[in-house]
Amino acid sequence: MTSRTLIILFISLNLFSNDIETISKLYEKDGPFVAGEKLIKFKPGIHFLENYDAQQSELIIAVHGWQTKGFEWVYPLINLNKETNRISFYRWKTNGCPNRATQELLNIIQSEIDNYSKISLIGHSYGGIVLAKLLDNDYSKNIEFHIVASGISGEPRLNSFCGYRPPVRTGKNVVAYQWMTQKDLDGVFKDLEIDTQIQKIEGVSAVRLPEVYKDNTLTHNWSISWLVDYLNKN
Repeated sequence: MTSRTLIILFISLNLFSNDIETISKLYEKDGPFVAGEKLIKFKPGIHFLENYDAQQSELIIAVHGWQTKGFEWVYPLINLNKETNRISFYRWKTNGCPNRATQELLNIIQSEIDNYSKISLIGHSYGGIVLAKLLDNDYSKNIEFHIVASGISGEPRLNSFCGYRPPVRTGKNVVAYQWMTQKDLDGVFKDLEIDTQIQKIEGVSAVRLPEVYKDNTLTHNWSISWLVDYLNKN
């Protein structure tokens, strides 16, 4: 390996390891909206927000929703960060069908699955559709899915143009949860005739979120933060 290659590798690793730290510092200094801008500047693909460490037995992959501004993920990513897990953010183009993103994410899971004892995915809103399409796959190790505030039952455009159909059951080694907001309090769902979050899938535990979070209405974007607080308590 040449000196130039070593220098590039060293710089890359340092940028790598500073991502979650930088996001945390930006959050403390300037708030979630400024910190979130770092996330939306990522190019499409998987972004590990810290270096790999032998203590990290779990890989966490965050999958954002339609035209994210990033801010809704800042608090969750910071508070998911533990010594025993590795945080990553999957950036994808949401202005089309989720099929390509789903296939790419499956390839990522398959390439990383032997490096960890467990992989957990959290998909918010349209990102939940990406995860829903992966639920009925079989995996060689434990895969945990958290689908948050997502209309996984589908809707006419998604069904007709993208060929989307919700899965019937989960695959081998899949543990899955669906976290549904209160329809009338969620701006994405409140004007719909039916609550498209409701979809019975064998093997998926569905939970309706409360109306209030930290003395505020639990809205669409707050749902991820509520979930992370809940997971950290349990």
